[in-house]
Amino acid sequence: MSYERLWERLLKFLNGWAVAAEVEPGRIEVTVPNPEGSAKAVEILMTPGQWDELVTVPWGDFDSAAREVRKAVLGVSHHERFLVYAQYELVPSATPTLTGDPALARLRELARQHPEGFGHWVVTDRTGKVLDESHPPPD
Repeated sequence: MSYERLWERLLKFLNGWAVAAEVEPGRIEVTVPNPEGSAKAVEILMTPGQWDELVTVPWGDFDSAAREVRKAVLGVSHHERFLVYAQYELVPSATPTLTGDPALARLRELARQHPEGFGHWVVTDRTGKVLDESHPPPD
């Protein structure tokens, strides 16, 4: 499927539950009304090519990727106004550009939450039998 077709489908999907418009190439403004009468405005910064990557690489189909975009838009906090594309995901941001590597930040946060570590390496044979495994050093 072409980038343009997927991009058009994204805009149609967004307009099914919010008000969305491409205000300039690679920039979609989404306004989500709420019951109190006010509205939440979020800008998605992503090109049609990046949207194609988001659909095809991590999600594999349009519907799953579109649901993830909806979840991301609705999940943006009050101090964030942007969703910036970064390596197969939309990252919430207070600015239109990311200040760091979101994957690295996520790993650092996991390491902070789990100072004991998480996971370990194993070596397996072709049948899946564990031949050797590393363990954390004793305290």
